Amino acid sequence: MPPLQWVWFIILTLILSSCSRISVQTENFFVMDTLGTSTVITTSDDLGKKLNQNIIEICEEVDGRISKTIETSEIYKFNRVPDNHFTEETHALLNLAQTVREITNGAFNPYLGEIIDLWGVNNHDEDFVHALPQKDEFYGALERSKTGDGKIDLGAIGKGYALDCVNDYLESESIQNALVSFTSSILALGKNKSGNLWSIGIPDPVNPENLGGVISANNKFISVTAGYERFITINGKDYGHIIDPETGYPVDNDLLCAVVIMEAKSVAMPQKRREGLENNGAFADALSTALYVMGKDRALDYYERNALDFEMILYIKSESDPRGYEILHTNVNFTERD
Repeated sequence: MPPLQWVWFIILTLILSSCSRISVQTENFFVMDTLGTSTVITTSDDLGKKLNQNIIEICEEVDGRISKTIETSEIYKFNRVPDNHFTEETHALLNLAQTVREITNGAFNPYLGEIIDLWGVNNHDEDFVHALPQKDEFYGALERSKTGDGKIDLGAIGKGYALDCVNDYLESESIQNALVSFTSSILALGKNKSGNLWSIGIPDPVNPENLGGVISANNKFISVTAGYERFITINGKDYGHIIDPETGYPVDNDLLCAVVIMEAKSVAMPQKRREGLENNGAFADALSTALYVMGKDRALDYYERNALDFEMILYIKSESDPRGYEILHTNVNFTERD
C-alpha cells in the first residue's frame, strides 16, 4: 500500500486532470439556405453537445421567424398581408435594418424582396429558366423598394442577427471559446483548442476553391459579401445575387468582395463594455453588403467619414495583378495568400 501522501497526490492529480480537460464539440447543420457549423470548447462533452444543439435551435427559430420563404414566418405573412403584426424581436430587427439603410444612404435596403423575386436569384427549381425582368413589373417594384413599400427581404442581415442571438446565448452560459459560422457570416469568440486566435479563411474571389487570405480573430464578427457566392446566368452572361438598390440590377462595379470585421461581446469583457455590442453581428452582415454595393471609392470614403467602429477588407478588380485583384485592408490582423 503506498504512503498516504502518494494517495493524496494521485487524487489531486486526477482532480486537476479533470478540471483542465478540454472538450471540442462540432456540429454541422443547414439553416437560412446555407450550411452552418458550430464549434464550442468546454470541459465536458455533454455540455458541448447541449450547447451546440441549443445554438442550432436558436438559428432555426430565427429562420422560422424572419425567412421570406417559410410560409409560417412573420416576414412571409407580412409580405402577403401587410397588416400582420411583428413580435418585439422582429420589430427591433426591422428597425435596425432601417437604420442601416439610412446610415448607408440606401446601399443596404431591406425592401428588395420583389426585385429579388423578379431576378429569381434564390430560385432553386431545376426547371426554372432565368430571364431578364419584364419592364412593366420591374420599374414598379424598383419604385416600391425605394419608398419602403416593397416586400421585405432580410437575407442580407439575417445571418448576422442569428449570430447576435447565439452570442447572447453563449454569454449567458459563460462560454468564452466558440466558433459559429454560416460560411459568409462568422462569430469567433475567444481562442481555439490550442489557445491561439481563430484562423478565418477568406476564399479567393476569382477562384473560390483557393484561399484568398486569413484573418486571425477573437471576439469578432466577420461578414463576407462576394459575387462568387451565388449567381445566375441569363443569355450567356453571369449575374451575381447582390442587388444594387439604386438600379435594381445585380451589382457590377470594381469590387469582387467586401469583408467587414466588428467586435463581438464576450464574458471575458467587462459588462459595461459588452452592453454596446448587442447588434454588431447584424450590423457587420448588412454593412458588408452595403460596402460591396458602394464600390471601392465610396466604401473607402464611408470608412473614413463614418463613426461606426468597424474594419474592412476589399478585394478590388485589377487587370495588372496576376491574381485578378488587389487587396486593400484597414486595421485587421490579416495575412494575404499568393
